[in-house]
Amino acid sequence: MSLKTCLLLLGIGLSLPAAAADGKDQFAVRGASLIDCAVFSREHAARADVSKIVASWVDGYVSGINQATPDTYDILSFETTELILEIVDRHCREHPTDRVFSVVHKLFEQLKADRIKARADKILIEQDGRDAQHYTELIQRVQRKLKAAGLYQGKADGQYSPALSSGIAKYQTSIGFEPTGFPDQATLWRLLRSK
Repeated sequence: MSLKTCLLLLGIGLSLPAAAADGKDQFAVRGASLIDCAVFSREHAARADVSKIVASWVDGYVSGINQATPDTYDILSFETTELILEIVDRHCREHPTDRVFSVVHKLFEQLKADRIKARADKILIEQDGRDAQHYTELIQRVQRKLKAAGLYQGKADGQYSPALSSGIAKYQTSIGFEPTGFPDQATLWRLLRSK
């Protein structure tokens, strides 16, 4: 991290009011998440250091949520840090005065219902030069969702199979995506987060 970036973040942090813990679920927020959306979007578009610092902050925030939230192994059932940053950026471009922390916090509150509640195995999915690791519980959710839509006929066993790949490809075709059959971030978001 450059000295310029450090000074920028320090200046931002010093110029913003921090909330004090008061027993009413209020707490102090620190670090890169204090920047406003306009700064984040500008820095994210430039792929600048500030965007990378926010990405690191998001990873730490996820770990904190995972550690401190009851019945939570992973607040993110499939979402990568990169996807979270893209979602935050989309919001920030429409709401430039919002703070990054509040955007991330609200997003995670919405994702909480679909969290992985207990330690779970992951499976490696490799297809056409692409790979991803997903929780078996997530794959079961995908199987159930596709089955309910009539796009998959197999069991909800958490295994990635040719039948599941075919069901994903049918779903991708139905939403105008390239029918790869691969459970990529955009496909999973549309399938599981359409509401």
